[in-house]
Amino acid sequence: MSFEWVKAFDAEHSVEANIVKGMLEHAGIHCHLRGEALQGALGEIPFTEASVSVWVYEIKLPAAREILLEYRQSKTSTQKWQCDSCKQWNPESFDLCWSCMKEHDEQA
Repeated sequence: MSFEWVKAFDAEHSVEANIVKGMLEHAGIHCHLRGEALQGALGEIPFTEASVSVWVYEIKLPAAREILLEYRQSKTSTQKWQCDSCKQWNPESFDLCWSCMKEHDEQA
């Protein structure tokens, strides 16, 4: 294991990449995004060239994979809540709406 950067996650879009980045950083795993600046060029360049990915140090990859496994499971979970403000659906594990950042009211 080394302090080389390795790709940990391919995101569907930059919002998802930033959610994942935030989760990893909250767990103390330093990471950065690659490809986010290319999102504005979609249509001018192939979408495969404008993908956003999350990169971590190789030594932190095992810990990142555990967090990413939980994230992937939450994405496929049938337990979701709908935001009262913007009506977007969110995984049950999210305390804030991914779209408008409004706090989840568990009484609703």
